[in-house]
Amino acid sequence: MMNIGKRKLFSINDDPLSLSSSPTKKRFLQFMPFNLKSSFVQSDICYLSQIPTEMRDLILLKLSPHELHQLASTSNEYFSIVLNFLRSSMGTPYLKYILETTPDRRRSGAWENLGRLYGLMTSLVPLLRRIQIIKDVLFTKLNLLGDGTSIEDLSHIGRFFGEATRHWSEREIAWAFSQLDSHIQLKKKIDRFYSCEHVGIETQLEHSIRFCFRLVYFDSIRLHAHRGCLLNVILYKQPIWFQARLIYLLFGPMSLNKIDWEKFSRDRTNFFIYPNVDEEQAYFDLSRAFNVLNRSVHAQKGWNSNSKLALLNELIAQPVPWKSEYVAELLFYCGRELLTNVLIAFAIKNYHKEYAQLINSLCIVARQRKAYYEIIQMAIDDSFERCTLIAQRNSIIIHLQNAFRCVTRNVIAVLASSTITQTDQLHYLQQLEALDAQKASLISFLLTNQFDQNN
Repeated sequence: MMNIGKRKLFSINDDPLSLSSSPTKKRFLQFMPFNLKSSFVQSDICYLSQIPTEMRDLILLKLSPHELHQLASTSNEYFSIVLNFLRSSMGTPYLKYILETTPDRRRSGAWENLGRLYGLMTSLVPLLRRIQIIKDVLFTKLNLLGDGTSIEDLSHIGRFFGEATRHWSEREIAWAFSQLDSHIQLKKKIDRFYSCEHVGIETQLEHSIRFCFRLVYFDSIRLHAHRGCLLNVILYKQPIWFQARLIYLLFGPMSLNKIDWEKFSRDRTNFFIYPNVDEEQAYFDLSRAFNVLNRSVHAQKGWNSNSKLALLNELIAQPVPWKSEYVAELLFYCGRELLTNVLIAFAIKNYHKEYAQLINSLCIVARQRKAYYEIIQMAIDDSFERCTLIAQRNSIIIHLQNAFRCVTRNVIAVLASSTITQTDQLHYLQQLEALDAQKASLISFLLTNQFDQNN
């Protein structure tokens, strides 16, 4: 009969083949070292560097720019392999194959991926060599047209350029503009536009300037500092009146593929409606021109608060003066700093009437939104103290009442029309009530520094 008992364990110090006679002593198994010879660990691993060049190029030809970017980031050896592949005779067919205009490749962002890849591959070479490689890829290998005749080519150049220069400094960006512009010729077109006596005559030239800058140097650039740097490059050493005209050309509204130079000089039929889509986009674009100058160290040397205020004053007077409600709308987009500086300038120069009219326009375009009213409150709080005399403050209030009275008179004139419908009549009566509430609330703040919440 089989004897079943407790399993005896081995000690790590004992001979594994000998058993102790004592059943109470625990013994553990001893693990014997096993030495492998070098011949046993060899495996059939195929390194990319050991493959013949012709076969390696065929393999790399099947990879996407993103995959080549990841491969080049792996090691210095793979970085050299990818770099040599792009420089070889297979580089140009690879670029053209990747950029084939198929629906799938359009959605894949091939231009951005190629720009990111070349940004990595040129990161270790001198600046002039980097710029030369970008020029060779865009204008020699891919044969793109950068003179503005092809909007699609400009878009491709911008998307490639934006990613390839993403990690460059502002000094390098400014230098790249001077070198790349020998093909795009933007500065030459700007100089030609400068010699034009009137705007809106050479529509093709204006159209080319706008799209060359926006598609290549602005919209495809991710960093605000780079955008401000490039904008400052084309504005540098230009007269202030031309700087304002150029900003309006670049970011102003368009209609029928032409710059609408008189867009903001027209009267609005309804002061309380929101701006339409085209107006809102134009406000946003124009405000970006001021905001990006704050983000760029390269541009901050030439643009302080006073210079931007002077630029704004020229902008709203070129080529015809803007209506006050459009000025107020733009100031909300530009931010509280510029809005406050405008009110401070009016207060220091004792432009009481303009001060009151601007506040009136700000209240109109605020459209009963609390956030906008808070911006108005802070701007008035910073600027109203600059009017030191009580008589001046009373003068502002008088002008403010007159400004509201002028707007009210326009609404009453519409109500007196014999062709007005009952629905429109109710709507304009509501406008009168809102105007009265705004006037009472604003004057209450000017006198007591507290808004009347009941109005």
